Amino acid sequence: MGIFDFHVHPGYDFGREALPSEQFVQMLQAQGVTRCAGSVIHEKYYKKDTAAYEEILPVLNEEAYAFYEQYPAFYVPGIHVHPFFPELSCREIEKYAAKGVKLVGELTPYLMGWRSYADERLYEILELARYYDMVVSIHPDGAPEMKKLLDNVPHLKVVIAHIDAYGLYEDEIAMMKAHEEVCCDLSAHGADREGMLRQTIDSVGAHRVLFGSDFPGCQPETFLAPVLCADITDAERQAILWDNAVRLLQTD
Repeated sequence: MGIFDFHVHPGYDFGREALPSEQFVQMLQAQGVTRCAGSVIHEKYYKKDTAAYEEILPVLNEEAYAFYEQYPAFYVPGIHVHPFFPELSCREIEKYAAKGVKLVGELTPYLMGWRSYADERLYEILELARYYDMVVSIHPDGAPEMKKLLDNVPHLKVVIAHIDAYGLYEDEIAMMKAHEEVCCDLSAHGADREGMLRQTIDSVGAHRVLFGSDFPGCQPETFLAPVLCADITDAERQAILWDNAVRLLQTD
């Protein structure tokens, strides 16, 4: 069985030096990961003046795509968008959709000078992502704001990161029940509560749960253990570890 880590961050350097590309890949592979996806983030771009992200955004996206070009069979790039720069964000979506990119995010508003998903400018951007059948990975940040996003951009393919990590579990499950295109990933404390994985599967189905780690901030084995050891079927395990990510990202 392959293991697809849906939630990684090449270049991650919060409180540490960024891993060289080769080491990043080797460490994931050593833990059994055979493919991965996610956006690039850097501490040096953390909490800058909002205006700075007009220049920062394309740099991060270019780095993600360059990493993909280096490891095309291993890494699926995720691109950033920003509601304060809708024209730029739409150009970035157009640019990378033409290159076959299918992932926006993980979006991390708290790192990039914006906070709310309830923003009409963001709706416009993500409507374009929906047009190109892209998947949007979002860091959970306020249940009412997330609900407004889902209500205002219906049928958008969304993966809510870190299910159960921020005290929003019941709200997030309710959103998933209301919007059948919404999934969740298990990264960063998303599967460490006893019975949570079984409960999530029973609530929304295994086809809407993806394995993720938040590597290198967190280690994959921490989140693999619950999936491998939980009281779930082999078919459910296969869906979580591989099938769902492959289906959503339209890759092999």
